[in-house]
Amino acid sequence: MFSKKLGFALGAVMIFLAAVAFILGRPPHRDARLYPLIRQYTPFVIEKHLGGLAIRRKDDPHFQEEPDAVNFYPRLQELERNWAAKHLKLQGNILMILDDQGKALKRLPLQNEQERRFIREYYQVKPQ
Repeated sequence: MFSKKLGFALGAVMIFLAAVAFILGRPPHRDARLYPLIRQYTPFVIEKHLGGLAIRRKDDPHFQEEPDAVNFYPRLQELERNWAAKHLKLQGNILMILDDQGKALKRLPLQNEQERRFIREYYQVKPQ
């Protein structure tokens, strides 16, 4: 009933779709030095569940989001950007991490232009 060509074509389409989903589901580039330091202060935690990954807040036990695999990292980045708008401040080569009242918790000196670009692009924090 099915020819060999149709079977190969369906297999190729499935492989192509799997590759596209893999590429779209990758997390964006994160600076290896800065991201773990900033991550300590963000209220978001990634949890593994049977159905995939979930985003929870440390300070709100009722907050839980379970976006699909393709949208997981963009949604996490959006939540982190919203948090960064209030809690990160870039002054020259110094990144300040602020608490909820606006007091400085940590000052991180940025070492090069790549780190400054990461803060501007990933967190969308504008220098002041």
